[in-house]
Order: sequence, then C-alpha cells, then structure tokens
Amino acid sequence: MSRSPYVYSRLIAIMIAAVGMTTTVAHADSPPTPPQLLDASPPSKNILSLPDGSLEILYLQRGKQCVSIRSTDGGETWSQPHAEFPFTKSGAGIPVTLVDRDGELHAILTVRRGDGRKPTVDYFIDIWHCRTSKKRTEWSEPQRIFAGYVGSLNGITQLPSGRIVLPHQYWVPGRKSTPPTGSHIVTTTYTDDGGKTWTQSPAELTAPCEANYIGSNYGACEPCMLPLKDGRAWMLMRSQTGYMYQSFSPDGADWTPAEASPFIASNSPASLLRLSDGRIVVFWNNCENPSRVDGAPIYTSRDALHVAISEDEGQTWQGFREVVRDPLRNESPPKQGDRGTAYPYSAETPEGDIILATGQGGGRISLMRIDPDWITASTAADDFSGGLEGWCTFKPFGPAARYWRDRTTGPVLIEHPSQSGKQVLQVRRPDEKPADEAVWNFPAGRTGRLTLRLKQQPGFQGGRIVLADRFIPPGDPVTDKLAAFVMPLSADGEIADHEWHSIELSWNLDQRVCRVKIDGTSATELPLVNSHSDAVSYLRLASTADEIDEAGFLVESVRVDVTEP
Repeated sequence: MSRSPYVYSRLIAIMIAAVGMTTTVAHADSPPTPPQLLDASPPSKNILSLPDGSLEILYLQRGKQCVSIRSTDGGETWSQPHAEFPFTKSGAGIPVTLVDRDGELHAILTVRRGDGRKPTVDYFIDIWHCRTSKKRTEWSEPQRIFAGYVGSLNGITQLPSGRIVLPHQYWVPGRKSTPPTGSHIVTTTYTDDGGKTWTQSPAELTAPCEANYIGSNYGACEPCMLPLKDGRAWMLMRSQTGYMYQSFSPDGADWTPAEASPFIASNSPASLLRLSDGRIVVFWNNCENPSRVDGAPIYTSRDALHVAISEDEGQTWQGFREVVRDPLRNESPPKQGDRGTAYPYSAETPEGDIILATGQGGGRISLMRIDPDWITASTAADDFSGGLEGWCTFKPFGPAARYWRDRTTGPVLIEHPSQSGKQVLQVRRPDEKPADEAVWNFPAGRTGRLTLRLKQQPGFQGGRIVLADRFIPPGDPVTDKLAAFVMPLSADGEIADHEWHSIELSWNLDQRVCRVKIDGTSATELPLVNSHSDAVSYLRLASTADEIDEAGFLVESVRVDVTEP
C-alpha cells in the first residue's frame, strides 16, 4: 500500500480552544512559539520518532490488521494507512511502540480475554508483543508475553544495557480496590534477547489508598519509565494519593519501594520523554482531585494537561504549564466514559520540537507541536485580545451524582467601559448559580510578581484573588484548603472607588509571604495558606458574593514575571 501524503481535516474551533492566546516570553528579543494544534483527531496517540526523522503512528483496524501512518514534516501532513501485520484478535487496545538500538520496531498490545465482567475471574486483559526484522521490512508472529488483567500501557523503554523493559500494572486476583494499597501492583516485564523471551520482574510496587476516596482505589497503576544518566531507571506511577508515585531501578528488574514524587496529580498517568539535548520532559495532569480532599463524588480532574522540563536529571523542574485544556470544558460532560486531557504520548522531531498526542473522549483528542523554550518561559501575560481560550471559566452547578455534575459558562468578556475595541473580563454572580471564578496558568515559580489591572463595579459585593500551585476546577471549595495566598476584595476596601487600579502581588515561598502593592504603594502582606506549596503557577479570580451581584469586578490585563523557577 502506498504512503501518499494527505492532510487531515482540522477542527478550527478546537484548534484555538486547545492552545489559547496567552502570550509567553522567554527573552525580550526572542519569544518562543506557543503550542500549536496540528490535528484534532489522530487515529491513535502512540507517536514514534523513527531513525530517519519521520514520525509514525501505529493503530489497529479492529479484527483485521495493524496499520501505520507516517509524517515527514513534523506532523503537518500524514500518509495514507500502510498495512504492517495481521492482527485479528478482538478487544485489542492501542499499541505502544519502540524503536530499539538496532533500528527495529517493537509493538506491544493489550488484548481482552473472556466474556465476563469480573477482572481476573472471567475477564482478562493480556499483553502481546511482536517486532520487525531486516530493517523493519518483516514482522514476527505476535505472541502473548503476560497473562492476567492489566490497565493502559504508557510506553516501553530500552536501557543502555540493551534490555527492553515494559512497565505495567496487574490486578491481583481476589484483591479489592480498597485500602491499604488497592487491587493493583506495578511491575515490569523485560527481555534481554530482543523480544524472543520475556521475564516478569519480582518487583511488586504499591501506593497507599485512602478510605474516604470516592472512586476506584486501584492503588499504583499505569506506570511510565525513563533511563537516567547515572545508570538508574526512573518510573512514575498513577496513584490516588494526590501525587504521582515513583521508583528507581539499577536494571529495570529490581525496583525501590514506591514513594511519593514531587508531582501533584489527579489520579491520572504521566508520560516521560528524553530530548536529544539531554533534557527530560514530563507530561501529566497537575490537577487536584476534589474527591480526595472532601469526599465529593466528582470525576477526577483532567481539564488541563501540564508539562515541565528538567536540565539536571529531574532534580529541579521548570514550567508546570498548561499545554492542553479540554476543548469541551465549558460544556456539561457526558455521563458515561472517560473524558478530559489525560493519557499523553510524546516524541521529538528532528528540529527539536515536541509532538504530543493526548486526550480522552469524543472531540477531545489533540495532536500538538511544542517548542521546549516555551516550557521554560519566565513571563506570561494576557490582555484578553485573544479571548478566553487561555482560561478555564466553566461553572459547575447542581448536585454531583455518579461522578457527574452540570456545567455552564462562568465569567465572560465584555466591552471595555472606556476603550473602544477592547475587552475586559467580568467576574460576578449573575444568578442563583454559584459565583463566577476564572482560572489562569502561568510559569511556576518559588518567587515572582503578578500584576493585574482591576476595577470594582458599583454594587460589587466581594471577591478574591488567589495564587495556587495546582489546577483546581473553578468554584471548587477545596481552594480554601489548598490555595497558596488569598487576597480578599471587599466592597468597602482600599479600591472601592470604582476606578482602575494596578494590583501587584510579589510572592516568596521561602519567606512564606506575598507582599501586595496597590498603585505602587505597599498595602498588605498575605501569609502562606498551604505550607506544602512548592511553587506558584495559578491565578484564580473569584466573586464571593452571597447574593446576586450583576456588577462584580473587571480585569483589564494580567502579567506574571517569575524570578526563581
């Protein structure tokens, strides 16, 4: 089958929504390119960088064969599907792929077995493997390498020794999804002969479960891994603790006991990528899961996917940027199935850009190109000239039932009261639904300065400015417990004259304080609310009106300058 190029159809409305129009600056004379949406609905997400610099995606034509599509222009255009190998088993999942050091391609697939509904009893998900030979011209016969019940696979890795390692989870027969460590164990299955034979690691990695957690208490699951320059392998695992869990190994077989990593996470998996310049990139949901904190039956937060980058083998990180926001985040979610921005897969182009595929559910899959310099930008600003696509402004309302809750539009843009052709953000409480709240991400910093232009409208009934270290859905009350700094806005306070004011918040987490200036004059100091905050990366603008407040307050612009990432 020929590989003639063609361009996938694009969903223009989602293109803007996924990226947003927020300006970011790394250096005054060379701003980095913001993330670009290349295609709204790739057939699969397991992007692979081939030795010749092209990109390839393998996916299954159900019950028939595995096919591939290829791009030679960094993901802009793709070939027609090319047949790779027959695979007729039903219930097979997305293949994960690896090009080994000999240039041969390995494909790992999950395959359902059994007609029942009880995992490890009458329902199984096994792991299968096949590989190419003769310079990727022939495929081996697929073989089962693990029998049991596994979850999503998030990558396969080759160590410098040549060992190929697949990290995965499995459901322990007879174990319930309850404390202390849930129903799952994380381990690895590896091969030292290029995939002819496979061995299961003796490692049994677990993460604690919380008794009040509302949802599936699987424990540690859905791992990814990466070789480090010191000879160790590093693994990140999904957990229900509010953090990614991590483990280290000298050989991919023996692993240290799992422990909490520095990454806040909402019970969602991560993706790790080593760039050609040596830096490490991690994609994950830096989101709080409200059900973990207050026991509410709310679907785990996956409204935003984040990225961070390390130049020192994971000792320190920069960025914590929203790279994808759910393009359908302002709508009431579907009542069945997964949704959001989770399950990322990434690769590097010959030009040094990152290609990312991520998302769950109809209309939510995004294929992005990312400039690594954008991740390390130290400044971000927004004057709303590009709309609200860089913000999360949805408003949850009504009771939560079975992990579902209604949503509607929250804060909106209105015409600037005195400048023709400009728009400002209005935050208020226009009806009996919860009050407005707008959420905006910026480069993470232990110290930095945020400046915004704000005006309280006549009739304003209260609001607040919040700095935080993670994404929390707008309007969620867990913000009260997890915010870094909170600045109340009162109807009779210092800026109650209904004029525009410049508010500057300079935070310093080492000193546990945020100093506030209004129009250049020192006004107050805000204490650190959440002592566990490692960096500030979020602005939250909220109305706190107890009754209908149609006026609220206006925001003209916002800018952040980080001084210590």
